[in-house]
Amino acid sequence: MGRLYYVVGLLLSRFGVHPNYFTVVGLLLALFAPVAAYFGFGLVAIVLMSLSALFDVLDGLVARVSGLVSRVGAFLDSFSDRVSDASYILVLGLLGVDFRLCYMLLALSFLVSYARARGEGLGLVLKGVGLVERQERVLALIVISIVALYNLWLATIMVVGLVILTFITVAQRVMVIVNSLKSS
Repeated sequence: MGRLYYVVGLLLSRFGVHPNYFTVVGLLLALFAPVAAYFGFGLVAIVLMSLSALFDVLDGLVARVSGLVSRVGAFLDSFSDRVSDASYILVLGLLGVDFRLCYMLLALSFLVSYARARGEGLGLVLKGVGLVERQERVLALIVISIVALYNLWLATIMVVGLVILTFITVAQRVMVIVNSLKSS
């Protein structure tokens, strides 16, 4: 799969499109997803979420392959990831999932990201630490949103499961950070 990603990134970079373009387009798609859900276009919201997630993958691919990795790009990517996470979770609430559950999921998702950012700011490596990193959560949000269109009860149960897994991920990251800092 790594080779496929490299080839896709190489092809896109040859078109000369800057990776930040993919970041901004992905962010805009994410912002329009809850608007679509609000106006009753749930399927459109899910398509927008999916496209946004795809653009989020593409920005990193193009940046690495083209050698255009930058601190500005890294900041924009992280920033747009947080905004996109909030937008995706808002879609769930607009599709009928209890907003209290959505809030818990949002808070925990932000804590997962914050723990990684803070830990890495202290010199630790946290990529791969935890049950559900962002990619898994985004995929789960898209799947749960699809389920919510047809079975709100099942979607709610799935959100509860994702909340639990995300809580475990926060705990895992906090434990790794604390243990690493104690031993250094």
